[in-house]
Amino acid sequence: MTLAPECSRNVHMRYPPIDGFWTWDIKRARVYGDANLSAYFDLTLEEFSHGAPLERWMQSIEREDQPRVRLAIRKAIERRSGFREVYKVRSEKMGLRKILAVGQCYVDGMGEAALYPGWFVDLTQDAACEEHSLREIHNHVEQAKEIARSIGHDMLSYLLDNIQEEIQQGLGEKSRRRKSS
Repeated sequence: MTLAPECSRNVHMRYPPIDGFWTWDIKRARVYGDANLSAYFDLTLEEFSHGAPLERWMQSIEREDQPRVRLAIRKAIERRSGFREVYKVRSEKMGLRKILAVGQCYVDGMGEAALYPGWFVDLTQDAACEEHSLREIHNHVEQAKEIARSIGHDMLSYLLDNIQEEIQQGLGEKSRRRKSS
């Protein structure tokens, strides 16, 4: 006898090991966290044990990510739902790190948003691996493009050129030339 494949809508996503936890008391605008959270967000463990002001906590998020993170938090509170965002934080102890933060808004007896516990994982190493992989793919596509050109497959060469353009965008590089059809 074999098990049928699981087709449930509630299958848990797999996450890497958790690096830190927090609980945000929404009504008091205070964030409580563990020692890892304090290291990543440049706050002392003392501040987190007494509840750090939310705005103080948000200061460690990179400026370009702050509007997106604020919007995602606001939506999670309005919808009384979950939160899942990838963003960068900077601290004196940890430097610049890319994290995945996951949280959930809970309501009180009146149905008002009250608590927002969550956790985060450090994705910095994964981001470096992703960049390395994209560079490797770029090199392989370059080789394939040269082969396509050498055997006279102009359309294939053109398509491979556009694939390289997509890879460069994934690497955050500016396009060196514009493609035309």
